[in-house]
Amino acid sequence: MPQFARTKLVLQEYCFREKPIRANINYIGPNPSKLYYKVYDLMKAVFKVSDADIQEEKFNWGKGEKEKFKVRWYIHKDMDLFTYLYIRVDISGYGDEKSGKAEIIIKPVMRTEYPQDTIWQRSLFYEMMRVMWHRSFYFKKREEYADDCRNMTSILGRNIHEFLRQLREESG
Repeated sequence: MPQFARTKLVLQEYCFREKPIRANINYIGPNPSKLYYKVYDLMKAVFKVSDADIQEEKFNWGKGEKEKFKVRWYIHKDMDLFTYLYIRVDISGYGDEKSGKAEIIIKPVMRTEYPQDTIWQRSLFYEMMRVMWHRSFYFKKREEYADDCRNMTSILGRNIHEFLRQLREESG
């Protein structure tokens, strides 16, 4: 859970340092609207989070000859007291049971928050100790978390690709 603090130092970095910093998955085929439920279930399973850890920020669904949809989720996964993963997943597309198109964008970020509310936390001595602790001990732990983030994002992408392959085969 993010630190509750009025003032805090936030370190944010993308889980993938190389370009592109996000994963794009494009799909052309039948039943693109089935992605909504499947991707939601995959996010919960891969990142091992509950419904409360996934926030749906945007939801547009238009009915018509071809359904149009656009959804944005944010996954919040606590790693420890200071660090959490914040993954944005966007799905947009249109189509029906016979044909359609969809795009999935996954943008994973790792954040570390250090509270700075009290006089002690704002002192120069505290900051020097925090920097020394961060560089000596916590930097390696954050690297492990970044590896976990990359691995979970890759697994999510592979699972989505597998589901898309199954959708094509079902109509096939």
